[in-house]
Amino acid sequence: MTPPPAERPNAILLTVIVSMTVAFGPITIDLYLPALPQIALNLATDAEQVQRTLSVYMIGFAFSQIVYGPLSDRFGRRPLLLAGVGVYIAASIACALAGSIEQLIVFRLLQAFGASCGPVLGRAVVRDYFTREEAARVMSWVISVMALGPILAPMFGGLIATWGDWRLNFWVLTLFAAIVMLAVLLFLGESNRFKDPTATDFTAMVKNFSTMLSQRIYVGFLITNVCMFAGLFSWLTGSSFVLIDRMGMTPLHYGLAFGGASIGFLCGAQTAARLVRRLGIERMCIGGAACAAIGGFAILILLWSGANTPLAVMVPSVVYFFGMGITVPNIQAGAVSPFPRQAGAASSLLGLFQYASAGGVTFILSHFGFDPALLMATMMGVAGIAAIVCFTLLVWIPTQRSARAERSQPD
Repeated sequence: MTPPPAERPNAILLTVIVSMTVAFGPITIDLYLPALPQIALNLATDAEQVQRTLSVYMIGFAFSQIVYGPLSDRFGRRPLLLAGVGVYIAASIACALAGSIEQLIVFRLLQAFGASCGPVLGRAVVRDYFTREEAARVMSWVISVMALGPILAPMFGGLIATWGDWRLNFWVLTLFAAIVMLAVLLFLGESNRFKDPTATDFTAMVKNFSTMLSQRIYVGFLITNVCMFAGLFSWLTGSSFVLIDRMGMTPLHYGLAFGGASIGFLCGAQTAARLVRRLGIERMCIGGAACAAIGGFAILILLWSGANTPLAVMVPSVVYFFGMGITVPNIQAGAVSPFPRQAGAASSLLGLFQYASAGGVTFILSHFGFDPALLMATMMGVAGIAAIVCFTLLVWIPTQRSARAERSQPD
């Protein structure tokens, strides 16, 4: 017997709540970036150790994503969302009270386990409540919030780093999570009307993932996505040390500079939204990857040649993020669309590789006693070039061949 329809909250209210849950990811990463040098000084450690608080967060965020989806399919969205936010609140308080860099690294990992509930379950709630067309409209607002998060959070973080202690960042995150939990308790009911007792069956999950990874086009989208985010996370890991420590920016000015780079991503996403119907996903992806390759190669050449001004970092970074803004939304649509019955699994796998690979790269590189500026520039350059090469070989050429073959068939 089909369960009765779930009572849907007001559409605007629901959009706000989902946007807040999805924002856990960018806000938790970006808010404390201007305070990284301050953390190193206060906890008597070096840049490499502080950077590990970011890389372990990304690794934890990646691997826990793949857990929340199947669990919520079986037990419901609301209890998993409340549990995840509860873990996040406890971990944020522990981060604020950390007395050593080792403690902060562990608590950031726990914070990631809680934060990853937001994007996974937020998107699932939208799918539960809305039709396909309505869901697309709601998610467009949610994605806008995600794009604005990297713009506003570092600016706010810069203010905190200028006027307060780095621990205040984590108290702000605790307050934000408490507001989200209250909103879920008061206004969000259970949206999953079709709980599946087999959703967590390990054999079925492995079979679905194996099928996806056997598809060349899906792998091409996945690897391109990984390359794009590797460049992004190298920027997240190194930019504050480069612009503040090496080039003399204040934390407040760094927050403004970070916001400027993020505007590049927002403009790229808006460009993609306007042109994708006319040009198609593959053309948008290869154009965006080309922009990222140009931006990454430019910052690599400039910093390795000795440029030591913020413009040498910021201008190529804006070009890189503009290309990323064009590419990433189209990658996600192109990767998931061939699997309508396993769209959630396809999306989870994409997110797993996205954060695990990028987090792993930054974690490994943080162990090398290397100039942060040259390290960041090298990663962004290699990531941008690898993105366009992988997409061309694995997606663009095969799809163009298929298109030519179809056109050559007689009517």
